[in-house]
Order: sequence, then C-alpha cells, then structure tokens
Amino acid sequence: MREEAEGAGAEPGDFVQLKVPIVQQLYHWDCGLACSRMVLRYLKLLEDDSAFEQALQELQLTRSIWTIDLAYLMRHFGARHRFCTRTLGVDKGYRNQSFYRRHFDAEESRVNQLFARASSCKVLVEKRPWS
Repeated sequence: MREEAEGAGAEPGDFVQLKVPIVQQLYHWDCGLACSRMVLRYLKLLEDDSAFEQALQELQLTRSIWTIDLAYLMRHFGARHRFCTRTLGVDKGYRNQSFYRRHFDAEESRVNQLFARASSCKVLVEKRPWS
C-alpha cells in the first residue's frame, strides 16, 4: 500500500498505515459492527468475540444498528472517542429508505432516546455541520 500511495503523488509522511485487523461482515447490515470490532481489536480493548457478543446483548443491539449505537458500544469498551454528527437524533430522511422503512417509527424513538441520554451516559456527541 505504501508504494501505491507514494506512486500516486503522496509525499512520505502524508499518510499513516496502521495494522488494523480485518473483520469481515457476516451480513449485509453489520458493517458498523465489523468496523467496531476492527477498531476495538486494534486498540487492544477487545480480546475475544464473546465479550463483544455480550456487549451487544447488554446494549440490546440487534439488526438495526445506528451510529449512535456504535458510539455507546465504543464507550462500553472504554474507547476514547467523540461522535460527530450533523443531526442530534434521527434524520427523518431515512424514513423512506428500504432498510429503515419497516421499523422506522419504533427505531426513531429508541435512537432519539439514546441521543437524549448520551451526556449522562458519558457518550460524547457533538453536532457539526458538513463542509
């Protein structure tokens, strides 16, 4: 990868290559969970999958995973992070997307509650505009 980046015009020091463990998705809907596993393993905060599975149960995470769920998951494992978002709550634009449509109303309430409790649960959430 270093050769490709340097060959593409990047100067030495313009990039950082990390040895992040690869975790493949198991389903079409678990990309965020797979990425979370990779980050937690890289940070040495996750030693085995049973702890991850237990955390999913404790946090009541199922097939509908929103980014705020991942922020709570990172907090559960002690990963220092800040979740930056352009909306503090559910973006109503997702209502008509096929993945969210079926359970949107129930999920909207759940997700908005997570945002509302974030500060008291020590989950750092910050609203930031996209530029």
